[in-house]
Amino acid sequence: MKTCFLSVDVEKRERQKNKPFEGVDNLDNILNIFKKHNAKATLFITGEVLEYALDLVKEWSENFEIGCHNYNHITLDKLDFRERERQIRDFVALYRDIFGKSPKGFRAPRNIINNEQFKILEKYEFLYDSSVIPRYPWPVCRYEGYKGRAPLLPYLPSKEDYRKSGDLEILEIPESPVFFVIPFSGTWLRKLGVTVFKTIIRFIKPKFISLSMHSWDGVKFEGGKNSGEKFLKQLDEILGFLEKIGYEFKSGEKIYGEFSKNK
Repeated sequence: MKTCFLSVDVEKRERQKNKPFEGVDNLDNILNIFKKHNAKATLFITGEVLEYALDLVKEWSENFEIGCHNYNHITLDKLDFRERERQIRDFVALYRDIFGKSPKGFRAPRNIINNEQFKILEKYEFLYDSSVIPRYPWPVCRYEGYKGRAPLLPYLPSKEDYRKSGDLEILEIPESPVFFVIPFSGTWLRKLGVTVFKTIIRFIKPKFISLSMHSWDGVKFEGGKNSGEKFLKQLDEILGFLEKIGYEFKSGEKIYGEFSKNK
């Protein structure tokens, strides 16, 4: 069975000044498509969203894993170690108050992470991280979260260099491309279209892929090519295709459990 790690970054969109939580308010547009295909997924949610949409998050948790996307959507390179830990501590405390347990997975805002962050994640007993982008079409398309090549399959990172395999207990579930350096994400799905990805996947047949998106991909926004209804149609089509050719959609926690069992 081939695996697709399906995830959504659920956050306030600062660029939408009038409706920063529009993607959050309308996330069911995306989640209903997941449900249609019986697709398990992880929602990486900020503490701001937990505060803003508590009832919605509780509803989502009935069908999907809720992970941590920091308390505020501030890139970690703009925070010192003390503030980074405060962000995680406050998120974990709020999460425990709501769900009576600790979050298992973390994704850094804009995928910017370093070795120091893993020390914090270990302290607060996270089981896995999903921040690393192992391939990207740099320098053609720059993305601040890409820091160089890393393993394409889930791996235990090194304490000295999180982009290499090592002996940390936290599992890294990378946001792996479908082929070479082409990312498999909502933004690139909107830009390149379904046919490009279907063609690549049909011929390459990768055993593990990660399809990530943002909560606001499912709403129409200025400058967002094919956002809103067009994206939702693309998402429905690509999930149906993956389902048809034998991919199983798994949450981060499920992938961690299987990795630990087979380690």
